Amino acid sequence: MSRTSRPRTARTVALVYVVAMIVGGLVMGAQGPSHGGPLLVWLSQPGLNFLYVFVLMPLTVMFGDLGGGGGDAGPYSLALSCGLGAAVNVLLVRAVMCCARMVAADLPVCRKRRTPAR
Repeated sequence: MSRTSRPRTARTVALVYVVAMIVGGLVMGAQGPSHGGPLLVWLSQPGLNFLYVFVLMPLTVMFGDLGGGGGDAGPYSLALSCGLGAAVNVLLVRAVMCCARMVAADLPVCRKRRTPAR
């Protein structure tokens, strides 16, 4: 596999993952309550938790509860939450891979700087 096809493959896999989560959320939302909903939510973790903690909770604190939480959420809410959670998961994996590459690039330099113990 060439060096330029790896990022393209990774982007394609990430895009397929996010689109599959959105389509799955749309299908499960249109069918109503079923056994597939918890599976989709589980597959979008931990990105969904990041969205709740760092986006939705601060918005609730800033603007207060707007009263939209008790009723039927509609068929698009599962697709939106699972799709956004999957997108955050993709960004988390990318950040971890960038950090691992930076550490791997700096590791030989750090080993050369060490002086042997006498």
